[in-house]
Amino acid sequence: MAILIDLMGLDKVISKTAIYNLRHSGIDDDWFFGASEMDKDPVLGTSRLSENYKQTDPQFGQRPTIPALIDVKTGKVVNNNSDDLMNELSTAWQKYFDTEAPDIFPNDQSEAILQLNDVIVKDLTAIPGQISTVTSQQDYEKLANHYFDRLDWLEERLATNRFLLGDKITQPDIRLFVDLVRFDLVFYYQSKLNKRRLDDYPNLWRYARDCYRIPAFRNNTDFQAIKEHFYQVSDDPITSLDRVLPTGPDESRWSAF
Repeated sequence: MAILIDLMGLDKVISKTAIYNLRHSGIDDDWFFGASEMDKDPVLGTSRLSENYKQTDPQFGQRPTIPALIDVKTGKVVNNNSDDLMNELSTAWQKYFDTEAPDIFPNDQSEAILQLNDVIVKDLTAIPGQISTVTSQQDYEKLANHYFDRLDWLEERLATNRFLLGDKITQPDIRLFVDLVRFDLVFYYQSKLNKRRLDDYPNLWRYARDCYRIPAFRNNTDFQAIKEHFYQVSDDPITSLDRVLPTGPDESRWSAF
């Protein structure tokens, strides 16, 4: 969501806050805004995201989710559905867009955009989580093959297009970029999605780095935080190999043009 906000120039009217990338020790059902519970978001004045959910519903007792759009006047969460948020910010906030902001949701491509979004979420975004719960070799292979079949399809699509829907960036490019970064840094290893590396796909690798060159993408991509979130998970002492942060892959590859 941060990429979209900066890409469209909405950072003038929507302030962004990154949650702390590690769960606090012993607390796996909440997000904090800093390493210490004393650390408060400078705009919201809260230390836990659940505090803002409880501003909306005092009886809230679930795990708060991100992204969340919060009213800074009331402290209430007004939208926490990522699909709705992306679509709303791509269209309904048009009067706040920078004059040079790209049209990432053109009317004549709306159907293709929604279809691509659905494909990316189902065939890429969701699969690592599904793999983490498999109980058989057959189930793992089915999911892994489906994941790489989709990457193969995208590789072919990008052979003739700079972006997914042509020469101009659109909303699905934001979704795909995030998935490709996580595949390169985490899922190739952690989810055993290692049939091929990202840079084994010439078109996808060119595309991913092309997106990374755009300031809104680069400035909102923290390689270290991503690895800490998926590997280390919490600020508990590291006592097992699965929580050790890998030294690779070489992140400078993303900036080599």
